[in-house]
Amino acid sequence: MRTSYIIAAFLITFIGPGQSETVEHAPTVTPLNYVGKITTDTVILTTPRCYFGIPTNSSCNQTDCEIWLVPALNSSISTFDADQTDPDILSLSPYPTAFTANGSKNYFLTKVGLLKDFLCPSATVRNSGSTYFRVGSEGSCTTANCNGVLPDGSTVNFKYLVLDPANKAILSETKWSDDISLYTSQNLDAIDDSLPGRSAAMVVITAILSVALFLLLVLLVTMLILALCWDEKEPIQALGSLRIPQYDTHHFKDPAPHVNPAYEHDQRGHPIFNVPSPIKLQDFDE
Repeated sequence: MRTSYIIAAFLITFIGPGQSETVEHAPTVTPLNYVGKITTDTVILTTPRCYFGIPTNSSCNQTDCEIWLVPALNSSISTFDADQTDPDILSLSPYPTAFTANGSKNYFLTKVGLLKDFLCPSATVRNSGSTYFRVGSEGSCTTANCNGVLPDGSTVNFKYLVLDPANKAILSETKWSDDISLYTSQNLDAIDDSLPGRSAAMVVITAILSVALFLLLVLLVTMLILALCWDEKEPIQALGSLRIPQYDTHHFKDPAPHVNPAYEHDQRGHPIFNVPSPIKLQDFDE
């Protein structure tokens, strides 16, 4: 009996209760060209697709084993490593106070999904990057395990866990990610909006638009002045088209002179119509 006690103590000391398996993977920032992969308080990570296998030493299986993510400040990695065997691991560091209150552990856990959704059916889709997980997508949430935003401008590390929902035991875990530094928000009053603080392209575009606006204004003023000062001129009397006030219908059987009644007034007022025509048409009866 004493021998059994020594063996059990040895296993607890060197292996530890509930010792999880560590896989040769670690979360990374997505390699896809997404806008805002890293912001002041959010990060887009690759999902743990093909990271974990089906557990053999647990009561849960691929349909009910859960995958969780641990975001932790760089200085608090060891804190989580010391707490991960605690059966109350999901509530030891609730999100609303994970980074704000005095004495906070500076990490929290948020659920990613079920293990069955991230198993690898074939080697061809391993690390395909077809899906992603945005840390901080729920904003400033208030529940213990919500996916809240990260501290502004902090340096954060991440790891994925496979957790048995029955006893909250961690079955498998990835390695910690590399340090991921978030951007730091700037005070609006500290942003240099003067001309030296602008890019050369912005200066050129602004100058071109200013000159174009000035030329357009000059053109409009010139057109207005011309419209006001232009004297109204009497229109030039153009000569009318060739009109025939009188003609002989010589091509008929009984030709006779024909006077166009529309131009009778022209014959009385214009001297050209009082001059006898030198052309005499031959009578067909002759």
